[in-house]
Amino acid sequence: MKVLLLEDVENLGHAGSVVSVADGYARNFLIPRKLARSMTEGSLKEIETLRQATERKRQRQLNDAQELARRLDGLTLTFRARAGEKGKLYGSITTADLAAALQERIGQEVDRRKIIAQPLRQLGQHEVEIHLMANVVAKINVVIEPEETAAQSAS
Repeated sequence: MKVLLLEDVENLGHAGSVVSVADGYARNFLIPRKLARSMTEGSLKEIETLRQATERKRQRQLNDAQELARRLDGLTLTFRARAGEKGKLYGSITTADLAAALQERIGQEVDRRKIIAQPLRQLGQHEVEIHLMANVVAKINVVIEPEETAAQSAS
């Protein structure tokens, strides 16, 4: 069955494209969720309108992502954390911590799932990538410093 995709569907296609799928997949999944519409004669005119709208939306998202990447590139975030004698943290700095710090610093929310890093568990400087879109990547620096404890400051 040929269907017109109304939304981007992962591993299938982008909005505005015409794809062939199994009848059951179209009837039971795509059409009820309003992700696609079955192809008719009138759909051909709708395809071009939908394709243009989708392209404008995608271009707007790309411009926003590129602007955010320019703001993020080279940014340095500093965290203070408790650490053992060999520099290993008692906890870790997670992507959620990084996202919260970025939001506080730049005033714009960054999805933690776009931050590509394992939890940081060592003192020092780390470089972290943020994949904002397919070809838009920003790199930030994360510095983790030891937290001063009362016992160390009293000595």
